[in-house]
Amino acid sequence: MSASIGIADDDPQIEKSTQLLHHAIHAMNEAKKEGGNAWHWYAFNSIGTPKIDYVLMRHELMVAMQEKQFRLVYQPVIDARSGQLKSVEALIRWQHPQRGFISPVEFIPFAEKTGQIVVIGQWVLQQACQDIVAWNKKNGANLSVAVNLSPLQFKRTGFLHELQETLADTQLQPELLKIEVTETMLIAGADRSLEILKAVRDLGIKVSVDDFGTGYSSLSYLRTLPVDEIKLDRSFIEHLPQNEKDGAIVAAIIVMAHQLGLHVVAEGIENQDQAQFLKKYECDDFQGYYFA
Repeated sequence: MSASIGIADDDPQIEKSTQLLHHAIHAMNEAKKEGGNAWHWYAFNSIGTPKIDYVLMRHELMVAMQEKQFRLVYQPVIDARSGQLKSVEALIRWQHPQRGFISPVEFIPFAEKTGQIVVIGQWVLQQACQDIVAWNKKNGANLSVAVNLSPLQFKRTGFLHELQETLADTQLQPELLKIEVTETMLIAGADRSLEILKAVRDLGIKVSVDDFGTGYSSLSYLRTLPVDEIKLDRSFIEHLPQNEKDGAIVAAIIVMAHQLGLHVVAEGIENQDQAQFLKKYECDDFQGYYFA
């Protein structure tokens, strides 16, 4: 037997035992990253550790679902050639009664740890489908909507059945729904992922690989994964066109994806120079604050 040990000592910033336990768990995970059979001492950073009451956070997420405090906002995806609105991506926000809008960066990782992300994710899927059906009906449009899935939701037993029920309930045409999954989600348990993706596409739903280029096995899995689209991670876009290495990587990915019959979306576009560079290399769709 071997042991990975996490050590945390008391500190004036700690108000509850659950915080101390969380620090010890965090330190233990760091010991595991060092190869295991090691110990790691939790260190407070110089700017101070944010105070999070984890018991309260879990309770507040439950209340948020019950009292419908979550909202969806939609970021447009623009056709690079025509400049026209092509589709939207559903993004969740938490309208807290006391703290106002809370970014998903703050609560999604926690919801994934507690398992509450499954209920939240199902609500997002249902609401996004309802909203896009209403939008298309009102405007005589044919927009599609992209919804991000969590690993727990994607690999959960019954996920495909829930997907079919959502389409039936909302009357959304399957081809107008796109699910976004990350590389790391697909690589973990690749055989099961392949099975789920094939079933999803058999329903007529499109599949997009989000944050492409940040995983470990992008190219080897891209040959076999049944997907329709890749989304270039914003970390490759933010230094364009000045950073020649990023530019070379982006150009190569676009060419490779097109040869594999895949659509390419660039995320995180924030200025005209980035858009022009990507248009030059025939990126298909644009998304980012430069547009909306």
